[in-house]
Amino acid sequence: MPKKIHKLSENESYDFGLIGISSPEYDFRLCWIINNTLGFNLHRQDDLEIWHKGLDDTQVFQQFRYYDEDTLLSYRLICNKCENGYLLEEMTNVDYLIQVSGDLDQNFINKLIKKLNALEDIALAFPLDPSLLKSRKKLLD
Repeated sequence: MPKKIHKLSENESYDFGLIGISSPEYDFRLCWIINNTLGFNLHRQDDLEIWHKGLDDTQVFQQFRYYDEDTLLSYRLICNKCENGYLLEEMTNVDYLIQVSGDLDQNFINKLIKKLNALEDIALAFPLDPSLLKSRKKLLD
């Protein structure tokens, strides 16, 4: 009788919008700018700690959250850099990430990117497709 092989498949959902941001500002200053200009209320959360097998060390990334009760959208600003590497190792040109979860479409993300690019302290904001990123599992909550 032939041997049966069972494979477990991962059903991870990457149904969130992701925006890469390049900015020379410190994280708390960038949050203050975004809060004041876009009407958000990003506030500091516990750090995102991820074990990096290659470094044999924990990486610690600062993160900020905001839940908009009117639109039912959740925003998370994550620093892409820490003292021993990057959250998304393939995106070393990105300083911050904004992850938007909820019922949204690409048009909403494009409008948010346009508003972010209008801010003087942001050099560039651009959309990212999480399904194409090698390190995408690090973004799952």
